[in-house]
Amino acid sequence: MPQTQRIILAPGAGPVFWILDLPGRAKETGEQNGGLFSLVEALCPSGYATPLHIHYFEDEAVYVLAGQLTFFVGGRQLVAAAGSYVYQPRGVAHGFRVEMEAPAHVLCLTVPASANHSLHPGAADATLPGPPALELETLAELAARFNIDVLGELPGS
Repeated sequence: MPQTQRIILAPGAGPVFWILDLPGRAKETGEQNGGLFSLVEALCPSGYATPLHIHYFEDEAVYVLAGQLTFFVGGRQLVAAAGSYVYQPRGVAHGFRVEMEAPAHVLCLTVPASANHSLHPGAADATLPGPPALELETLAELAARFNIDVLGELPGS
């Protein structure tokens, strides 16, 4: 059974990449543990929203460390405050939006590991403001390379 190359990672450590117009910090990648899982930390600003999308090869779980988000999972709308856990199974349409004025801080677990791929070509670092937002059509084309369907904006957007 593959084992991770590290046991502990200091606060603020881990490689940064851009995904869905947001910097994420990889705490663990599939490259480190033989593809078992990936864990990414992200700080999502007020108003930030993912598109509604479907992963076909990964289950995704989000733990809300701070703030409040509205999740859309399989046709349901769920409010998740700090301390909430949200499971988004593969094959089910999902996404989230930060509704409050305060940012949301989340941990995202993907099983098996996603590629921790950057869906924003040319984004070299995590400084804000980041690269310009991708058009939905461009994002859908990039996501398709990773067997992810982008369905459109979240309800109420």
